[in-house]
Amino acid sequence: MKIIEKLSTYAALIGVIGAIGGGFYTWGQFNTRLDAIENKKPVNLKPLIEKDKALTQQFDEVLLYANEYKVDLIDRIAAVEEKIKPQDMTWVLQAHVDIRENIAQIREEMALLDIPDDIDLKPISKELKRLSEELVRIVATIPKVVDLKPLLSAISELEKNVAIVRKENELQDILIEEIKTKANNPLAN
Repeated sequence: MKIIEKLSTYAALIGVIGAIGGGFYTWGQFNTRLDAIENKKPVNLKPLIEKDKALTQQFDEVLLYANEYKVDLIDRIAAVEEKIKPQDMTWVLQAHVDIRENIAQIREEMALLDIPDDIDLKPISKELKRLSEELVRIVATIPKVVDLKPLLSAISELEKNVAIVRKENELQDILIEEIKTKANNPLAN
């Protein structure tokens, strides 16, 4: 049994010596790599700085184009708004009310009159009929439906232009993000 104890002691001693030797070997490898890194020439950042300037200039041009397009869109919207003019139709409603009130007043006055049976009311009836026809004619001149086709067409065109601008802005935002990403990546060409 003493042989087994001695062998295990020697094996433990050899293991400790091997571990210490492995540590020194690893420390040597680490120092070799560190020396190799320290001996390398520094990275030349001049091309990256020049590329950053070029990307900054492209970015500024994209922003300028986007701002010009926004101004153009604002001008188009203002032009459409200038074409839309409100129409005052209150006079038609007031005329309609006035004529109805006049007819109602004439009828009331006629009802209050004590007209003998032998008086001919045909001229008055004709005048009432004429006034009634005039009322119908005036009401008929009131447009039942305002023609909104030009306005709807302009709005539709404006919606299309706005949709195009939105898509262009989305594309420009994507391009700007790509430019920013490339500008922040020192490994990009």
